[in-house]
Amino acid sequence: MSTMILWQICHKNELNNGDLTRYIVKLLRKRKITTKQAARDLNIPVERARNWYYKDTGMTALDLLRMMQKYEFVRQAIDGALRFEDC
Repeated sequence: MSTMILWQICHKNELNNGDLTRYIVKLLRKRKITTKQAARDLNIPVERARNWYYKDTGMTALDLLRMMQKYEFVRQAIDGALRFEDC
């Protein structure tokens, strides 16, 4: 279901950095990953993680790449969305 939501957002051509960040933060919250833990895992400042976690600012491309490298569930969500796009 979650990859389906991402797929729908992508195909409405309304996917922007904020939408993608909100979706990933939702995945992180579902797995009870805090900002401090995410910042430590991604090797980024805690303030930057708090900005996209609580202040609804967009995630940088570097943060997204690091997150896909560190967290398998984020990689699977993005990969699933890309598979839906190929159909």
